[in-house]
Amino acid sequence: MSRKIIIKRTAFVGMILLILISAGLAFTVMRKEKPGQLPKMPGMKLPPVSGLGKTMIIYKDLEQLEVLGQEVKEILKKNYLTDADSMILKSKLKQIDSIYKRANAH
Repeated sequence: MSRKIIIKRTAFVGMILLILISAGLAFTVMRKEKPGQLPKMPGMKLPPVSGLGKTMIIYKDLEQLEVLGQEVKEILKKNYLTDADSMILKSKLKQIDSIYKRANAH
């Protein structure tokens, strides 16, 4: 065998070994924890409408849910969330949860 063939084969085998070592490290030592799942919100049970006051409250809650939902979607579109984004997202989700709890309490 010529020297060039031996060098090429050695380089190829070395490259394959480095790829396998890299894959092994990526799936074991360097693996990140899975991010927490977003809480699933229960369906909103609307109370029977008894007056204009309750209707307005429900309408305001639905408007607020729409705005909060859009804000959450915008935050989640980002490839990388900063700590500030995470705090804002957590706050928005708490607001959504409180609206659901208030609606189910009626």
